[in-house]
Amino acid sequence: MTIDVVHDLIAPKRDGAELDVPRLRAFVNGVVDGSIPPYQASALLMAVVLRGFSAAETVALARAMVDSGKVLDLSVLGRPVLDKHSSGGVGDKVTLVLAPLVASCGALFGKMSGRGLGHTGGTLDKLESIPGFRVQLSQGDFLRQLERIGVAVVSQSERLVPADRVLYALRDVTGTVECAGLIAASIMAKKVASGTSALVLDLTVGAGALNATPADARALGELCRLIGRDYGREVSCLYTAMDAPLGRAVGNRLEVEEAWEVLTGVGPGDVREVALTLAAMLLALSDLGLDEPAARARADEALASGRAAEWFERWVAVQGGRFKPGEFHLLADDVVVAPRGGFVTAVDARAVGRAAQASGAGRGRADDEVDPAAGVLVEAPLGSAVAAGDPLARVFSRRRETRAAAATLLGAAFAIGDAPPPPSGVVLGRDAAAGTSAAAAV
Repeated sequence: MTIDVVHDLIAPKRDGAELDVPRLRAFVNGVVDGSIPPYQASALLMAVVLRGFSAAETVALARAMVDSGKVLDLSVLGRPVLDKHSSGGVGDKVTLVLAPLVASCGALFGKMSGRGLGHTGGTLDKLESIPGFRVQLSQGDFLRQLERIGVAVVSQSERLVPADRVLYALRDVTGTVECAGLIAASIMAKKVASGTSALVLDLTVGAGALNATPADARALGELCRLIGRDYGREVSCLYTAMDAPLGRAVGNRLEVEEAWEVLTGVGPGDVREVALTLAAMLLALSDLGLDEPAARARADEALASGRAAEWFERWVAVQGGRFKPGEFHLLADDVVVAPRGGFVTAVDARAVGRAAQASGAGRGRADDEVDPAAGVLVEAPLGSAVAAGDPLARVFSRRRETRAAAATLLGAAFAIGDAPPPPSGVVLGRDAAAGTSAAAAV
């Protein structure tokens, strides 16, 4: 379809019209082949954010994005391949626990992940903090590894959903990220193109997350499930809290070490709970014939017996990594201390994430380098009792000035009160896929 970008796309959406399938497909094709310049694509994205994007437009955009590149066929494995996606957060090392956990229970877990940007971390950066770990595998190697050990986590192929790379870059620099329809189309186009059979979305909510409120997360989840149904994919949603960091470690190798602690039974309870809940939901979507309670019991046993930890070591080795527990040496650190006694009533996840970013663990731009050993360790999690001068957090970095800047950001992350905060769980609710047991929604 030949279109006039201004009169057929930008102006109608600016005036509140709904864009039909041919126009959205022409837009995606034009973005990929370069016939629609970035300034016009950005204008349309801004109109979408301001005027809204309907469910029909969201599905149509996702389909056009899938069709803009290659779609992997994983049916040769003869079994469903499970996947998980997080909408982002601070200290979210769940994939590092979940991937070997699911595989150790007998299912296939195959995931294409991304890198961190801004205050949120990326799974690929965490895996690459393990010396030798290869995140780039050919399609053949990806399939063979899934057949061999049931787990593979790799970088996204440039041939999958090329439209998303262009649009994501534009959204990031034009203030047009916060639109549920655009987010859902981006997430689900990549998941459909990667060939996975069933998906669980971990939609985070709070100060450190993309979704500020439960209503925002629920709206995003509904759109993702709608796209999944359009493609015949089973999609479940878990809603988790991200006002405070998940776990204590924020930073690439620091998070690998904490994931190992969870796998060996001594890590933070909130990370363990999210990983086990996601594992149960995924295994209930597998071909193992398990409902969620039976799946949860199997996952619990895999952690307790050490089988999941053994699978982690096997997975890392097969992808070229050299991981030895206790081998990692911390960098020099600056300590942030409590200015008074009391209880930690808040730990601002976004502030902690920004401190980790400033330490060298994160990126301000997509092409920035990260220091795999830099980051933040929270010493006094939410609800902790502290005395004046007790350590609240430590920031690790190679440079003194970087540690000082990150420590300043960390100091503003903690609130201390006279009484402990009310107890709260990390799991806020869920929406189960058709055919699985339903649970309470947000």
